[in-house]
Amino acid sequence: MKFGYMPDTHGGPYDRPLPSREEAAEFADRLIEEAVVAEQVGFDGAFVPERHARSETLWPSPLMALMAMAMRTTRIQLGTCVLQPPYYNPTHLAEDAALVDVVSRGRLILGVGAGYHEGYFQHFGEPHEERFSRFRESVRFLRRAWAGERFDWEGTHWSMQNVLVNPRPYQPGGPALWFAGTTDAAVRRAGRAGDGLVLLGFYTPLEERRAIVEMYRAEARAAGRKPVVVQLLDGFVGETYDEARDTFGPLWVEEIAYYLKWGMIDYTDEIRSIEDATFERLEKYMVIGDPDTAAQSLARFRDGLDLGEDDWVILRSRLPQGPGFEAALDSIRRFGQDVLPALRG
Repeated sequence: MKFGYMPDTHGGPYDRPLPSREEAAEFADRLIEEAVVAEQVGFDGAFVPERHARSETLWPSPLMALMAMAMRTTRIQLGTCVLQPPYYNPTHLAEDAALVDVVSRGRLILGVGAGYHEGYFQHFGEPHEERFSRFRESVRFLRRAWAGERFDWEGTHWSMQNVLVNPRPYQPGGPALWFAGTTDAAVRRAGRAGDGLVLLGFYTPLEERRAIVEMYRAEARAAGRKPVVVQLLDGFVGETYDEARDTFGPLWVEEIAYYLKWGMIDYTDEIRSIEDATFERLEKYMVIGDPDTAAQSLARFRDGLDLGEDDWVILRSRLPQGPGFEAALDSIRRFGQDVLPALRG
């Protein structure tokens, strides 16, 4: 199993005042530092999300973040988790992704999704209702563009002539395309056409996640593709369990409550209201505690999803509301130095 770290591009809290130029510059420095430290302590990858048009979003362009990380790292994979192609010009996206892959010498993974946030589409002036068909066309275009030959494109949403992406990606055929998905249709599409399936890490019971994973794996194998499962998890490693719980637990509960309040995640039989979103109910969905406890939590996800050597877990230790950068770096170091060797050993 491989392990990634997610430097969160939010410099929260939500709806914070607009940052000063020094705050924005300092945040940029610290975001890159998280990826550098993750590489130093043994993580296999660094992955950034995509967000826009919010006062707490201090690095909206994921590919620019990965370009900066490519110049400060040498070994780890660098990925988007996830970028939304439906509001990109596909030629620009193909060029920019290819260049990040060249600069990193083949370390790019492009995690992609159709996008759910209508405000992001409004921000770019693109139609939210066409996101699924635009997603499918964009994926086909990217793979065609990365072949390195000049071509014309007449699609449903875009028409381009004399396209040439140069330089072509460092990886022959271009970087892997991981598909994010929650619905059955999206999961099956990831199996048929993607190079991996990205699963969110909220509070879906482990047995339900396993059913989703098995559906994806069956679809991928039927299509002659190698399945790769990517599980996103939030968590924090402290010197003691109490330190980790007190530092991170209330922040994650607050994060879940925010998503529930705005209808971004659904209620379940266990979480029927915002009041049900307590630490006691949510703890089993986090990776939290001292190094031994955190390793046990990760092992439970690994075994419950039957994750193998090609599969990934991507961890996030800094949420929009906190903790601060220094605490997050301490957690990254403990993950790398104490937790990951125990799982790999």
